Amino acid sequence: MEQLVRFRVLVNHEARKVTFSNGVPSTVAELVAAIKEQLSITTPITLHYKDKEFDDFFTLTSTEELKDKDTLKVVDEPVTVVLSVIPQESTPDAADVMCSCEHESHSSSSDTVILSQPPSERQSPWPAVFPIPVFSHNTELALRQGNEIYLREGTPLTSPRVKSDILERLAETMFAYTAYPNDEQRCAVAQALVDKHPCLKEPGSFSGMYGWQQSLKYKCGNYRTQRKALGSPELLINSLKHKPDDGKKPAKNIKKPKRAEVNYFPPHQPGETDETLENLRLELITASKRKDNVKTINDMMARTYSLRRQEVVAQSPMVPELKERWPALFDPFQINEEFRRCTAVPLEPKFMFELDRHSPKLMQIFSDKGGAVGQRIKNLMMELIQDSGVSSSKKRDVTLKCLTEYMGESVQDLITDFHGVAETDVHKTLEAASMMIYQCQEPDAVGIVIDGTPVLTGITSPSRACCLLIGTIYALNLEYPAKLPKTFEVFQRLFLGLDTLRPKPSSKFITLRNKLFS
Repeated sequence: MEQLVRFRVLVNHEARKVTFSNGVPSTVAELVAAIKEQLSITTPITLHYKDKEFDDFFTLTSTEELKDKDTLKVVDEPVTVVLSVIPQESTPDAADVMCSCEHESHSSSSDTVILSQPPSERQSPWPAVFPIPVFSHNTELALRQGNEIYLREGTPLTSPRVKSDILERLAETMFAYTAYPNDEQRCAVAQALVDKHPCLKEPGSFSGMYGWQQSLKYKCGNYRTQRKALGSPELLINSLKHKPDDGKKPAKNIKKPKRAEVNYFPPHQPGETDETLENLRLELITASKRKDNVKTINDMMARTYSLRRQEVVAQSPMVPELKERWPALFDPFQINEEFRRCTAVPLEPKFMFELDRHSPKLMQIFSDKGGAVGQRIKNLMMELIQDSGVSSSKKRDVTLKCLTEYMGESVQDLITDFHGVAETDVHKTLEAASMMIYQCQEPDAVGIVIDGTPVLTGITSPSRACCLLIGTIYALNLEYPAKLPKTFEVFQRLFLGLDTLRPKPSSKFITLRNKLFS
């Protein structure tokens, strides 16, 4: 009879516990696949084991000698850097050299350029602490002298020339993160500015930076006007001539990031046009029908990202139409990649890591809940109480179901259970559903339905389906389910760390966050 085997797995300086109830997998490939599934790792990896004789890690080539409580280490596969120089008539500058990193195995030569992150896209979300850039040489000298005088005499620096240069540089740096900074983000920039250069504090201002906030507001507006004149698509889409006749008002139907999207409406890559990308889309449909073609498909999906965003943002097509035009998108791996292109954040690794990190405290908070909601939560938690050897995936499922009830929403609006019903019959039953996760039992199946259309099937667990659902919402530019806004707020703000500076969160989220970090 197979015995329980536990491994200590090191992942990115974190120690995780992985349990196999049926013994060690017979091959290294099976072990790698199982660990990737349990730890929600989507990138290619290899495994190293710790040898007790040498007290060091070696590449794992066989699972025969592995024993209970051994230590394994996850190692990302080598990264190949491919450089591609775009020829131009004029002398090229730094922007002409594109660097692309993609996980791939060693090979003797590489003739294919893989663009995993096009240079025209933003590379990171809004930072927790805004990095004040380096200004011009003369401005830096003035600030250095001004700080010394301010610390010695308390006299602030007042120079229109210095202020103008600072605002210009700050607007440019802010645009590298978002074209439409909100009040909280402008406040964070002003705060970071006066913290680094106290001589810029404004006398008479209640915060010492209110004037900077207002100046940044108007400067960012002027900077957007300049960028619009240069053809920035995320700004041109909101110009009056690009709006329909019944919506030609400046403040009507503004299309801009609402959930911390970094590349909401990016421009095409250099040398690409609507026509070339449309031809590539047709090639992509053919390529998606072939097996073992993941790397080629991912390259083509990255290159056509800007065309796809034009469709989902500007045209808002129905899901069946998108599925017909972009069949390769409706795959768990591509949903992860599309979410990363949109937000610069890894979807499943981030979501599952934060869920696992907060689960013990969350379950404690849930168990203290009283009333009818508390009773429903206790009924859900019985699955864990009755089975002490429950899998980590099952713990995640129960945690997310309890979370939905705790936020005052119904788990039935998120996940619908079917017993003894074939998956094809479930699809027919949910033809009128706007957005739903279904879980079939006997036979087992988990999937996602949007606009009555199955978009993802063969998902391993409801918790993974929740993660992929929010990734699909970002990828298709959809609204959160009308009956589950608070649950998805927790998914976004807590598990994915997105939108932390957006307008005030709901009172229920604030209460949960305060209890979680108390």
